[in-house]
Amino acid sequence: MKYIVYGENRIMTGDAIAEAALAYAAALGENGTTDIVEIPTADADGVAVRAEILLGPASQIMVESAPDDELEPEDEDLVNELIRRTDEVGGGRFIDAASSHSDEPAARSLRTRPPKGAGAPADHQD
Repeated sequence: MKYIVYGENRIMTGDAIAEAALAYAAALGENGTTDIVEIPTADADGVAVRAEILLGPASQIMVESAPDDELEPEDEDLVNELIRRTDEVGGGRFIDAASSHSDEPAARSLRTRPPKGAGAPADHQD
């Protein structure tokens, strides 16, 4: 389990979800774009709920370890959608972080064969 720390709030969710959301936030921030993402979590009584978070250049979020919970939300579709969105906004260098827990064949492929240009230094001409 991980907490997504967002302002003064902490949202407990699954490891893969938190890491994919963080990678997507980094890509959005790098590109000056924003988006709203629904994150599965639980309320104070342990009832499954979804929290909406705004991600973008002004977002200051972090991910930290949370106590393990046997009811850890796993939403492979959400993780894969966040990976797709990260790639769509040009966040290729963040894809590995977003896909680190995904068992989806495309995500496994990204871990072993990053997209072309991912992490490569840009050519600068002065």
